[in-house]
Amino acid sequence: MRDETAKDKRAARREIFGFMMFDFANSSYTTIIITAVFNAYFVSVVVNQANKGELLWAVTLSISYFLVMIFGPVLGAIADYSSAKKRFLFISYLLCIVFTALLFFVRPGYIIPGMIFVIISNIGYSASENFVSSFLPDIANEENIGRVSGYAWSFGYVGGLTALAICLMLILFYHPGGDVNIPVRLTNLVTAFFFGAAAIPTFLWVRERRRDNLFLKNRSYFRVAFQRLSHTFQNIRAFKELAKLLLSMFFFYSGIAVVISFAAIYAQKELGFTPGMSVLLIIVVNITAAFGAFLFGFLNDYIGLKKCILITLLIWIGTVTAAYFIREAKAFWFIANLAGIAMGSSQSSARAMVGIFSPKSKSAEFFGFWGFSGKLSAIMGILSFGIMSYIFSSNRFAILSTLFYFLIGMIIMLFVSEKGGREAALNFVDEV
Repeated sequence: MRDETAKDKRAARREIFGFMMFDFANSSYTTIIITAVFNAYFVSVVVNQANKGELLWAVTLSISYFLVMIFGPVLGAIADYSSAKKRFLFISYLLCIVFTALLFFVRPGYIIPGMIFVIISNIGYSASENFVSSFLPDIANEENIGRVSGYAWSFGYVGGLTALAICLMLILFYHPGGDVNIPVRLTNLVTAFFFGAAAIPTFLWVRERRRDNLFLKNRSYFRVAFQRLSHTFQNIRAFKELAKLLLSMFFFYSGIAVVISFAAIYAQKELGFTPGMSVLLIIVVNITAAFGAFLFGFLNDYIGLKKCILITLLIWIGTVTAAYFIREAKAFWFIANLAGIAMGSSQSSARAMVGIFSPKSKSAEFFGFWGFSGKLSAIMGILSFGIMSYIFSSNRFAILSTLFYFLIGMIIMLFVSEKGGREAALNFVDEV
């Protein structure tokens, strides 16, 4: 009996590690493509037109987020019903890898191919993020779900830093003749390979929980998906705490999306950062974000998820306000690192809270709604930043607008009952 117990514990630890490895792997995509390298390359080299690059980049991300937002809950409901979350995860992961690699072929002036490849790769990334997060309620319990989510998110920043370090070495020390953009373009291949290789433990060790008693072969997946979604909306009163949580996330995720997508561009245009300084800033901020996610992973289970989220939102409000007034690069380093602490912790805590508010039979569907809220907020935040930057020819007014998002998100979060959300998930009976 003791050997069986020890074996079960090793399997559980291995499965948690497999879950964490996907965060480690997919962070290479957000760090290199969305935050540090390709976004700046697209704006300044591929487009290379005053203020138009930011707008086109915002449009590109928004289209991809819109498509994931629409199909996420439907695909999640199908994955729950068919016990195929792992299969959907693999397909979306593969989609991201292939089209990230194709970004290597995007040269100056290749605006449309660049936009198409980013849209498809980001759809794959965003969908895979939903599916892998839906395993969280399966591999963690109420006592450790905050730590598992926080530690995995922290490990994700380590992955992003590792990929960024490799790409930075490539950019700094590889100088072939001919096309001067070759080192930057090669970072797309590095990112695709890194994501593909590092996520292998996820598919080896994370288990699919079968629900054969609800699987009927003669029923259409899409029909069942819409029936399950309809059932969820009919019982929306039972999930009112989740609805309030998602509404709060809709607002504060808008601000986070702006920071992730435009921080490097803001530092270069408003504070005179060189590309090298911007990359170094992102490295340092990722370190503080990893620290913040790890620290709050412990605090999540100690003081509660809601309190942790509220603390991070206060930090966000302070950093956004300060960023508007700062005119010197030295001061921005301090503010950016405060934002890093809030960035990792707020997202990992919110993911854990969605996990404890989700019945296990609807985890992929509910994390589809998590993706819906996050992507809709990203569309609003990114587009508002891009439009304001284009109209006012300045990023300062655009960055100040995110203050509204964090304030509204915090106010709504005050009315979320963590206890009520837990009880709703435990008491739910799946009838479809």
